[in-house]
Amino acid sequence: GYRRVTIDDVASRAGIGKGTVYLHWKTREALFWAVLQREALRLFDRLVAELGREPTLALPHRLMRVIFLEGVRRPLVRALLLADAAVLGNLAQDESVRAAQQDLAENPDYLQMLADEGILRPELSGVTAQHILASVARGFSNADELGEDDGLPLEARADLLAYVLRRSLENDTPPDSADLAKLNARVTAMFQAMADGHREQLQRAY
Repeated sequence: GYRRVTIDDVASRAGIGKGTVYLHWKTREALFWAVLQREALRLFDRLVAELGREPTLALPHRLMRVIFLEGVRRPLVRALLLADAAVLGNLAQDESVRAAQQDLAENPDYLQMLADEGILRPELSGVTAQHILASVARGFSNADELGEDDGLPLEARADLLAYVLRRSLENDTPPDSADLAKLNARVTAMFQAMADGHREQLQRAY
């Protein structure tokens, strides 16, 4: 966690002097944010690659299933999803971290894309859809922290998340191939822009 890790710890584990760390990152916050960005970048790159292989991944039930599984496998991605202060410390309240969290779990641009292509349920507004998406995603990701171990395998939990989001957010009529292709292109471009932004910031740090 952020509170317990010092620059001395990082330098010692890396086998370098503390001054070398400070050549790149002037504060512990800057170093920790770079680590979070690296994890977010890896996720965004993976999503872009998978969207290129599978158009239906642009649908919320498919997309959030992948993000949920990545959150389990990548503790820092999970910490971003939950704004986990135990892991993130003061960064949990940072505007940059909040923006990254929104990118992952409740992106209003993404929800507008769903509405534009006729995929979002017509009775839902952007605000209500955003609330559903964020609440469901966090609830599934936070179940372990709440002691809700029901013995379900990880893949079964991911399938349940997909089921809930498909029934609550997506139109009953599946999108046609043209609408799905347009959504996929827009979602791919969105994640590519996110990846490029994080990559540029990380390159400047080095």
